[in-house]
Amino acid sequence: MTGTINGSFVQRNKRQKDNKQRSSTYVSVDNILKMSFLGLLCLYLYNFFVIAYRAHSESSGSGSSSSISNNNNRRIKTIIDDVTEAGATTEVDHESTSMGNNNFNGGAIQEKEEEDNLLPRVLALVFPQFHQDPLNDYLWGKGFTDWDNLRKAPAKNRNGFAIPRPTELGYYDYTDVEPRKKQGELALQYGIDGFLYHHYWFYDKDHPGPNLHQPIVNMLKDGHPDMPFALHWCGIKWTNTWSGNVGPDFVFKEGGVLQKQYFPTNNTDPLITAHYEWLKPFFHHPNYIKVDGKPLFMLYQRKPGAMVVFHRLNELAQQDGFPGLYATVGLSKPHAHLLPMKDEKQERGFKVMMGRTLGYKVSNLKVYDKVVSYPNPSDWAEGRSLEIPSWCASVTASASASASQTRAMDIVGIISSFDNTPRRSLEEANLFGTGDPQEVVENFRKNLHSAIYYEACCFRDDKVRLQKKKQDDDRFIIINAMNEWAEGMALEPSDVYGRSFLETIRDTKRSIREKGCR
Repeated sequence: MTGTINGSFVQRNKRQKDNKQRSSTYVSVDNILKMSFLGLLCLYLYNFFVIAYRAHSESSGSGSSSSISNNNNRRIKTIIDDVTEAGATTEVDHESTSMGNNNFNGGAIQEKEEEDNLLPRVLALVFPQFHQDPLNDYLWGKGFTDWDNLRKAPAKNRNGFAIPRPTELGYYDYTDVEPRKKQGELALQYGIDGFLYHHYWFYDKDHPGPNLHQPIVNMLKDGHPDMPFALHWCGIKWTNTWSGNVGPDFVFKEGGVLQKQYFPTNNTDPLITAHYEWLKPFFHHPNYIKVDGKPLFMLYQRKPGAMVVFHRLNELAQQDGFPGLYATVGLSKPHAHLLPMKDEKQERGFKVMMGRTLGYKVSNLKVYDKVVSYPNPSDWAEGRSLEIPSWCASVTASASASASQTRAMDIVGIISSFDNTPRRSLEEANLFGTGDPQEVVENFRKNLHSAIYYEACCFRDDKVRLQKKKQDDDRFIIINAMNEWAEGMALEPSDVYGRSFLETIRDTKRSIREKGCR
C-alpha cells in the first residue's frame, strides 16, 4: 500500500513539472524557492502520514482486529488477567487426589505404563458448555445450557432406542468443583490418560476472545480435575443447526450464523498475541500434555486461515521457552491403516487431502505435526469397525512385513455412538452407530482394541519409542466424547449404558497389556 502511494506522489510531481516546462521558458528565483518550500512541506507531510500509518498497522495488526473497539480490548485484557492470575495461584494437591495415588482400579495399569511406555495415551474430549455463559445467554436466552436440549428430548430416538441421560454425576454445573473432581476421578479410575477440553476463541472484531472458558479457568484455580489435559481449539463459526429458537435479543446478521469466526492475515496481529497470553497459563500448568516438551494444541477442523495463527502461536511458544507447539488438525476421514477404503478413487482422495494438510507450510515451516482422523457420521464409516491391518494382526505375520511399514501420521479418533436427537427433531436427527446397547458397547470395544493394539504392537522395531517417557510420546487415541450428551457421545455413567464405556476402556487396556503383542 505504501509503495502505491509513493508511486502516485512521484508521478504527480513529474506531470506538474512537465506542464510548467511547456507553459514557460523562464522561472524566477523566487518561484523556485517557493516551489522548493512547498515540495519539502508536501514531502514532510507525506512522510509524517506514512510513518503514522505504519505505526498504526503494527499496533493494530490487520484484518478483523484492526477495528476492535476499546470495550472489547478491555474485555480481552480482563479475561487474560483473570486466567493469568488463576494460573499463578494454582495449587494441585497431589496427595489427596487421584494423580498422587493408585487407589483406583486403573492405578496399577497406569503405574506399569509409565515404566515401559507400551500403550498410547487414551484421551477423551470434554465439552465445557454446561454452565451459564454470556454468549449463550445472548444466542439462546438467559441461563441456557445444552442440558436444556437433553431435558426436552424424547425418551427414544426414531429407531426406538433410548436416549441416554446422566446418572451418577447428574445435570451438573461444570463451573462447580465437585462434578469436575468426580469426573476426573472416574476417568483415571478406568484408564483415561487425559482430557482434551474444547477451546473456543474468536477472532471476530465484534466479539473477540474466548467463550465457554470459565470451567477450565476454575480448574486452574482449584486444581480439579487433577489429571493431564490439553486444549482442542474449535476454531469455526457457530451456525444455527439446532432446532431450538434463538434468544429474544439475538438478531441474525448473516443467514444462519450465530457467531462469526475470522482468521488474521498478518502474523503481527495483536489478537494472536492476546490468544497466546490467554493460553500461556495452561501450557505452563504441570498437568498440560506435551510431546517432547511441546504443548499439544489441536485444531478441530482444517481451516486454511488458521495456519497463520498456528505459525505465530508456535513462534510465541518458542519465545516463551518451549521447543514450540505440537500441532494437530482434525479431518473427517478414515484412518490410513485401520479403515481402508474399498473405493480406490475415494481412497486416493483421502490420501491427497491428508498429504496437502501435512504439507502446509508458512515461512517454509510445517504447520501441523499430525492429523486426527475423526469417524464422523459418514457413508464410508457406517456399519464398519476399525480393523488391525493383516500385516500386523496375524500370528504368522512376519517381522519383516511389520518392519517395512511406516506408522501412519494419523491420530485415531473413536466415537461411542452418535445421536443428536436432543438438538434436532426426530426425523432430522443424525443417527450413527446407535442400536442395542450391548451391540453399541461391543462395537466401541472393537474400535478401541484395534486402535490401541495398532499403536502398541504393529511396529515392533520401534526401539526409540519404547525408550521414550510417556509424557514425551506422540501416540494418542482420542475418544469423542466424555460428556457430549446432546449428541449421544458420553463416557460418563448413564441410565442406558451405566459405566460400560468406562469399563471397556479399562478392560481393553488391561487385556492388551496382559496378553501382549502376538
